[in-house]
Amino acid sequence: MTPADVLAEGVVIVLVNPLHPGNVGATARAMANLGLRRLAVVDPPCFDMERARWMASGGKDILESARFVASVEEAVEGCTWAIGATARKRRWEWPVMNQRDLAKAAFEREGPVAVLFGREDHGLDNEALTWCTTALRIPTAGEPSLNLAQAVLMTTSAIFDEALDRGFVPTDSVVRQGKRSGGGALSSTPRPPQPLGDLRVQRRVVDMAVELLEETPYMLGRNPEQVTVTLAQLLGRAEPTKVELEILLGMLKKTRWALDSAASTPGEGDSE
Repeated sequence: MTPADVLAEGVVIVLVNPLHPGNVGATARAMANLGLRRLAVVDPPCFDMERARWMASGGKDILESARFVASVEEAVEGCTWAIGATARKRRWEWPVMNQRDLAKAAFEREGPVAVLFGREDHGLDNEALTWCTTALRIPTAGEPSLNLAQAVLMTTSAIFDEALDRGFVPTDSVVRQGKRSGGGALSSTPRPPQPLGDLRVQRRVVDMAVELLEETPYMLGRNPEQVTVTLAQLLGRAEPTKVELEILLGMLKKTRWALDSAASTPGEGDSE
């Protein structure tokens, strides 16, 4: 993908339960300023589109085309990895990136990447963060908490700067259309032989593995949430392809079938 394509298609900004419509509008404006086009909003309470438009100067088209969904799962559909912005200490440790590391990764990994931002009063909840394999921490000189729209602006600005470093040349047509039409220059970065697997399929693999493990002594004394996070991080680092994820799912389904069959088949000496 060209730098223009990564900006337009390779990054999905996800706002999880935003409380203030103005922050949604300001997010759309920041994205328009910096070339990003894909916005998803998860279950916003009492959302007022008109109030959002007041803050979306220059980004009203992004606001109008934003996907409003009921769950994080829907928001990350089609993405191959996700990173969650959080300033709070968590019970389980996530690998951490700052916004500059994220920007480089967005251009070097096969995407799209979903960047999750939580609600204004307490940030991302643990359930939303379990969809992420990495935590985004934006460095500050003191108070770590940032306004939602400001956090989005700092993150998208880093992604835009990385695009400039990689040869992106802003034009009016790019700003209006969000993506170059026709055949752009081919990327010099070799692509893997198989596309990376969907993030939702990765989650299915993790959930099925944990379900199977819960029927074994391995889970005695272990927290299922910690095991889920560990497996999700492992898969995220491995960057499995679509085919590899299908193989893993097949293995887990066959294991499930074998266990169920063994449980339903009478053993030797059993009366029928």
